[in-house]
Amino acid sequence: MQKLTVVLTAISISFLSACATKDTMLPVPEHNMKQVYNRHMQSNGDGVLFDERAVLRRPMIEADVALSNYVRTEKNQLESKFKTLPNPTMYMFVAPHLASDTQVPIPGYLTEFKMWKTEHYAMPGEISDMGSNYVGHP
Repeated sequence: MQKLTVVLTAISISFLSACATKDTMLPVPEHNMKQVYNRHMQSNGDGVLFDERAVLRRPMIEADVALSNYVRTEKNQLESKFKTLPNPTMYMFVAPHLASDTQVPIPGYLTEFKMWKTEHYAMPGEISDMGSNYVGHP
C-alpha cells in the first residue's frame, strides 16, 4: 500500500510539472532590455548633465601648482607618492627538528619576516628622496 501511494504521488507530481510552461512559472516582463535601456538613456537628457558639469571645471591657477605633484596622471600613475618608512626584513634560521604530533623530521630552513606587522607611510616630505638606497634586505 505504501509503495502504491509513493508511485501515485510521483506520477501526479510529474503530471503537474509537465503541464506547467515557462510562461506560467516565470512572469513575463512588460518591457524587454532594449526598451529599458532606451528609456533610461532618454531620461539622462542626451548628455546635458555632462555639459553642465563642464561649466564647473576651471583651469589650474598658481595656488594649485604646489599640489599638482600629488595628482595622478598617466606618467606618474604607478609611482608611489607616499613613501613607506623603513621596515627591515628579519631572517631567522629554524634548526632541523621533529614535528610535534607525528615525529616526522623537518629539515632546517631559513625564513624571513618584517620587523613590524604593517607598513607605515611617511607624510609628504618626511623622507628625503635624495639618495635613499634603503632596499629592505641586507
